[in-house]
Amino acid sequence: MLAYLIRRVLWMIPMLIGISLISFFIMHLAPGDITSSEAAFDPKSSEESRQKLRELYHLDKPIIVQYGLWLERMVHLDFGHSFASHQKPVFWAETDKEGNTTPGMIQEALPITLLMNITGLMLTLILAVPLGVVAAKKYGRWPDRSITLFNFIGFSIPGFWLSLLLMYWLGVIHPWFPISGLHSLNYAQLDFWQKCQDLLMHLFLPVVIPAITGLAGVTMFIKNGMLDVLSQDYVTTARAKGLSDRTVTYRHALRNALLPLITLIGLSLPGLIGGSVIAETIFAIPGMGKLFYEAVMMRDFPVVMGILTIGSALTLAGNLLADLAYAWADPRLRKGVIPQR
Repeated sequence: MLAYLIRRVLWMIPMLIGISLISFFIMHLAPGDITSSEAAFDPKSSEESRQKLRELYHLDKPIIVQYGLWLERMVHLDFGHSFASHQKPVFWAETDKEGNTTPGMIQEALPITLLMNITGLMLTLILAVPLGVVAAKKYGRWPDRSITLFNFIGFSIPGFWLSLLLMYWLGVIHPWFPISGLHSLNYAQLDFWQKCQDLLMHLFLPVVIPAITGLAGVTMFIKNGMLDVLSQDYVTTARAKGLSDRTVTYRHALRNALLPLITLIGLSLPGLIGGSVIAETIFAIPGMGKLFYEAVMMRDFPVVMGILTIGSALTLAGNLLADLAYAWADPRLRKGVIPQR
């Protein structure tokens, strides 16, 4: 198992370099660069000043040279500085000679997005697992039909439409929850617990709405997995041996039905940092999705490459964690009955 883990981690290095190379070249195929955006905001900028800007950012060099310079910095976890946001460091904080510290853009945005999306994912799983089990156990009866109807509604409602609807009802008609930003105007004057409460109130709608829209798909996934497992011979054998329905369902069937869900969760890791663009844009949350969208619009290549690289690393780490979780959940993998990938 240890040799398998080391081999997989080493294999991730060339994979990550290959993904970054493809991303870098595809990104530079897009028309325009940061000087195009600055010229749009400042019509008086001359071609000479734009050329000096290209030389400053090394945009006048061949693409392969630009990639080599970027890769050299990336090896040291230095993703450079933003073109558009006053030369702020892309990844981590920096301290100048005078002792002034400038926080990194990803360092500021990543915790917010992770808090939102991990909380939303946990909420989705907490609701989807019992709903999927009940739908499978009561297949064809009214609980299953009610949950199926709820799933169809969940599939058909666009997330942005539900966001705007709940913002109107819960934020405007009944002002129970804030509808933008992360903090209230008097946040600095609040004590610790009041700050926590203020943060939770601001995050309620951005967390609950994606959890509701994602609930339908995960519930159907678990229901279908449970239906497949409940029809297996070993479940019939367990019932024939006199085990209780609860033991058969939750100790034997549910564990095997959740195996495909492990892969689904592993592959959803990249979405934890970039899958909340709509929610962060609608609720004005300064997270990774909003940062990525603004960086693409401004042709801010260092920020885009920093986010893509971290997303790629999380994708590879997610695949590795999914395989390890599979081995933990399925004893046949640990004992070598089924060859590991």
